[in-house]
Amino acid sequence: MPVLPESVRKAQAVDSNFQYYGLTVTQMMESVGRTFAEQLQKDFGSGKKVHIFCGLGNNGGDGFVMARYLAPKNSVQVTLLGTQEQISTDEAFRNFIILKNTNTKINFVESPKQLPKKIDSEIIVDAIIGSGIKGNLKEPVQSAVNLINKSKAKKVALDIPTHSLEADKVYCLITKKHSKGILLEFGAPKEFHSYTGPGNVKLLKKPKKGSKKGDNGKTLVIGGSKKFHGALIFAAKAATYFSDLVFVLSVKENLNVAKKTSPNFIASELNKKNAQMFAERADSIVIGPGLEVNSKNKALVNFLLKKFKNKKFVLDAGALHLLDKKLLHKNIVLTPHRTEFEKTFKLKPNAKNVKTMAKKYKCTIVLKAPADIISNGSKVFYNHSGNEKMTAGGTGDLVAGTIGAFSATNSPMDSALAGIFLTGFAGDLVKEKQEYFNSENVLFALPFARKICDEN
Repeated sequence: MPVLPESVRKAQAVDSNFQYYGLTVTQMMESVGRTFAEQLQKDFGSGKKVHIFCGLGNNGGDGFVMARYLAPKNSVQVTLLGTQEQISTDEAFRNFIILKNTNTKINFVESPKQLPKKIDSEIIVDAIIGSGIKGNLKEPVQSAVNLINKSKAKKVALDIPTHSLEADKVYCLITKKHSKGILLEFGAPKEFHSYTGPGNVKLLKKPKKGSKKGDNGKTLVIGGSKKFHGALIFAAKAATYFSDLVFVLSVKENLNVAKKTSPNFIASELNKKNAQMFAERADSIVIGPGLEVNSKNKALVNFLLKKFKNKKFVLDAGALHLLDKKLLHKNIVLTPHRTEFEKTFKLKPNAKNVKTMAKKYKCTIVLKAPADIISNGSKVFYNHSGNEKMTAGGTGDLVAGTIGAFSATNSPMDSALAGIFLTGFAGDLVKEKQEYFNSENVLFALPFARKICDEN
């Protein structure tokens, strides 16, 4: 399948998040169709001959709703490129039935031969595909597009033009997806645009067919100490679910624990030589879970930050107390809880200060709190997944490991948004499905949580 434009993929992610927070497809389709109709009348006035070409998916459903709202003040006809039985979503089908029970003229086109020789309308609306998928169009869609392009009527595409269709205006939702696009508000709560959700997980890059070992991420996790061995294990185990290879560096006393815990780790003793060697191999580097705060580790952390500016970093726990903030850059994600944020930046842990510090140091910050705050200095997002039981030790380490693994193949901000949501969502699944709650159960729930996000 061809790769979707980034603007389309991000819009689809936001759309998925809207549904997670309770805004149904049915509600959105009604609101969107009405918004499109209102904009068209604003642009062209009433009393127009409007011909809406509808596909078999939700873009076609938007067209059915639009037709219903335009019909009282315009001469409207709809052409469905297929049959009633072929409409692919329940929401689109319901809106088709509503439209069918009105006086609106509906044409059914199953083959190019059923298309008219020309379109006798002033305005043509493209509600055919809307997904932005490029490539050869199937019939009768291709012939319909050719016919529309020959017409002298004004052409309006809904959300994004069907491939090769020459639109005069494009009515966009969520993001502007076309150079001729007009971005419209359709009634979704403003807050929803800044909430994380399953869409952020779906937005992550997927392994490509034919890829070889290591192509889908190599993550280095540095941490652990004589006193704290579990934090490192949680972070590294979380990373193994989402990264091809996971390297683990820890103090000598912790190595046997790491090696016995999982055969998925490539574990070695923590020293400058090994750190440099594995950092060169890794795509992303997680530093801090269980790491002892001392002068030796401080020198090591800042050496790695200075030497490997092109690498993705996630700095958590001990690393936050050791880093030289002057070395922060755009490829770094910080994951402090509220106390750590206050100690690191000498500021109160709130959205304004998170955004200010992220902008000042050109990094991404994930402030772990009852409502997590995420910013890259440009935008602020909020995460509401998770629950009161996630105060259990180890959940923050799972966040660091998950974001670290995602960072190996994705941008820091995309990784941060997906990682913090997914960990909280896994925690919600554990609370709902299991009698006992601990971080190990959340760890085991991570791959199932991702499967749910990817499939919905």
